Amino acid sequence: MRITTGAELNTFINGLNADADIDLTLLNVLVDTACTIIEAERPWMVLRKTDKTLSLAAGENAAVDMSGITDFSEFYSDTPIKLYNSSANQIEYYVLMPFDRYLDYKDVSNTVCYDEANNELYFNGVAPFAGTLYIDYVSTTDGIDLESTSVGWSPFPSRFLPLLGFYAIGLHMGGVDYDTITARQAPNNLAVMTSLKLAMEAWDNKRQLVILENNDPTERYKWPRNRAIER
Repeated sequence: MRITTGAELNTFINGLNADADIDLTLLNVLVDTACTIIEAERPWMVLRKTDKTLSLAAGENAAVDMSGITDFSEFYSDTPIKLYNSSANQIEYYVLMPFDRYLDYKDVSNTVCYDEANNELYFNGVAPFAGTLYIDYVSTTDGIDLESTSVGWSPFPSRFLPLLGFYAIGLHMGGVDYDTITARQAPNNLAVMTSLKLAMEAWDNKRQLVILENNDPTERYKWPRNRAIER
């Protein structure tokens, strides 16, 4: 049977723990820690999003509040922010610059600085037209409720949900004394967790390669690369 919910994940972890219940608060922290570590390891394709809720007016040195993007983790791509005017079909690409270099870039158009402390974007130079902002970012997932019967760890496929269980039980067993029988299970659990994680990475690699094949502007024998987007 494939586990899909937080409650089923809870039961699975307790099974790995020789059917000994783990304090629910502790288990929530262990699972949340596993989520945080795994999600931070790479910009998973299923976590990539484009926000189109914000806009920019034409003018100079505009600041845009990003606090409404509540699942924001980090930007991705070489030009993570685009300004799009749908009526004129105009696109401007913006490169992210370090916030501590804001004064150096404040008059340089097509650059933007991100103030993480205040969650604001500072658009440098002159915005040539008003339009909608397309902000490419890596999102975070919602916390997993270990008592819920709803699907957990969305948008990752449920077949990878046991990975969190193996990760959490590894953290738990590493912090307590265990009998010799349970201790012998640790290497096997680690091997299964490693194999499952490699499968998850291979699944993601295939999706990332599709993006590269259709967006890489270089090719050995011709220019631009077949099906690539030329800017």
